[in-house]
Amino acid sequence: MAGRGHSESDSSEEEGFRSYLDDSPKRVATPVDAPESSQDEQVEVIYEQADAPKVEVVSVEGKPRRIVIHLPEGKLLEISCEY
Repeated sequence: MAGRGHSESDSSEEEGFRSYLDDSPKRVATPVDAPESSQDEQVEVIYEQADAPKVEVVSVEGKPRRIVIHLPEGKLLEISCEY
């Protein structure tokens, strides 16, 4: 049968399709060479204002390693910096 909506190749295409939202939850991996919290880390607040997220830069030996953004409800957003 030929026509709209019917094709023998339709079923094979659907088998290979996976929606991103249907996948299991994604996890953020910790980089292998990420230093555990050490005493050499310096934390500098670079932005802090009422009713706005606080932004910190965590540096080791003068090089930025992480940017930490303090979000509402105690959540943290950490962005790793690699140079």
